[in-house]
Amino acid sequence: MADPQTPAPDLAQALAALRSPDQYFLQIAQSDAELAQQLAHFDALGRGMAAALNSRDIEGGGWTHSITPARWGNVRVEHRDGMHFEFKHHGSYRKGAAGRRLEVKAGYPHGYSGWHAQPITVSMDRDPHAIAVDVLRRLMPSYRATLQSGLDEARRNEAQRRARIEVNRLIEQVVPGVHGIGGLDPRSAPDRDTSYWPGSAHVPGGQDALPVGGRVILRPDASEVELRLRSVPPALALELLEYLRRRSVVAGQEDRPLPRARVIVGELEAGRGGQGASAPGGHAERRS
Repeated sequence: MADPQTPAPDLAQALAALRSPDQYFLQIAQSDAELAQQLAHFDALGRGMAAALNSRDIEGGGWTHSITPARWGNVRVEHRDGMHFEFKHHGSYRKGAAGRRLEVKAGYPHGYSGWHAQPITVSMDRDPHAIAVDVLRRLMPSYRATLQSGLDEARRNEAQRRARIEVNRLIEQVVPGVHGIGGLDPRSAPDRDTSYWPGSAHVPGGQDALPVGGRVILRPDASEVELRLRSVPPALALELLEYLRRRSVVAGQEDRPLPRARVIVGELEAGRGGQGASAPGGHAERRS
């Protein structure tokens, strides 16, 4: 007598094709005859589709399949270079042949928002080789025509992601206390586009830090950086502005160094025509 804990050969094959199943689903699949039969059916469909595409040398071969661990059919037949088809069984509640149809969608890189090839439907009871012929005739031409845009966009996105990682790495060397949105450890989101740092945290031992906090926002390709500072002492702010002026970043300034001045609350600052006087109890206003 067969061991009840040992799955039948067809089910064992199907379980091996599952994508990241948890232990609970594996146990249910071995005790629920209906689920086991469904998994075996979709495993055979995916296996047969991959074999049909490989036998026709579509995209040079290299097709495999996998199954989502769920109670509805969700099979992926994928190529080693990223092309893939998804077979989804959404209509099991329908009666007759309508409840035995699969939606076939062409797969694109994650995040691609351009034009997609329109899905088709096929009967889940047809021979996998016949389904493969249908997919190649009805879906593959429009898929090939649109996939390149998705792959090009994915390559651009990856190049931009790597650029953000490099700029963030350099920022972390200058500001050891930097962190991502929500306090994330930079190591968990190295390609983030926004970072923060607290004013006085994580300074080298024996050194003092001004209570200046900040926010760094990168363009998607890291070609530009938006920098926002808070709690900046006036003397430091003037020094930063002077540095930016020397680099021709700030427009509309006279081409002369900013005078060093000490501004005290309530103190009148000399100016032309009486300009520059502070309001009672306020800060003097510097004009240039």
